[in-house]
Amino acid sequence: MQHPIDALKIKGFQVKHVKTENECITELASNFDQIAWIISANEIQNPKFISSLIKFHSSAGAIFLFADNTPLVCHASEFLKAKFGITVEGDYYGDKTLTYKENGHQQTGHFGEHEIFTGITNLYEGITICHPVYSTAASREVFTTIATSSDGNSSIAVYDPPSTSTEGRLCLDCGFTKLWYKWDSAGTARYIVNASCWLLGIKNF
Repeated sequence: MQHPIDALKIKGFQVKHVKTENECITELASNFDQIAWIISANEIQNPKFISSLIKFHSSAGAIFLFADNTPLVCHASEFLKAKFGITVEGDYYGDKTLTYKENGHQQTGHFGEHEIFTGITNLYEGITICHPVYSTAASREVFTTIATSSDGNSSIAVYDPPSTSTEGRLCLDCGFTKLWYKWDSAGTARYIVNASCWLLGIKNF
């Protein structure tokens, strides 16, 4: 995780890296943090974790959710299931580079226009990847797909709550291996900084 941490710090972010659910729960309740990165593992050990994350998000906390291949989807999937009726699953071998295409948000192997992709023309999708699964027609409307993996499924999706809501923004990334594997290849450093800025509502990044 050192590469993403360094990239964020260069842009002025203050970053605290915690490695356990208990530490994360404490941070979420501290009121010191505006954004939480949650990198999924294969099981949730503390039954209070999801409710803590929901409380943080409902109180304007922004969340960057990362998942990978099943079973490394647990934290993202359980949060999204509790919040929106959405789960995350899949084990597709991607390892390809997505490219920018005008209006390409839902076109296989492409991403379209979005503030998160400012200045980016290529983005590594990750090694093994998953995708969101929607339980109802209403849950399908929650997220907006902004990038589609090389298997044709949504790989990066965002939730921008209505202006009347107290919720924070969300970004779901379905290929967390991009955070360390092929870090110096297409677009990753710019992408994670852009996404963090968007999640916080920071303009001109």
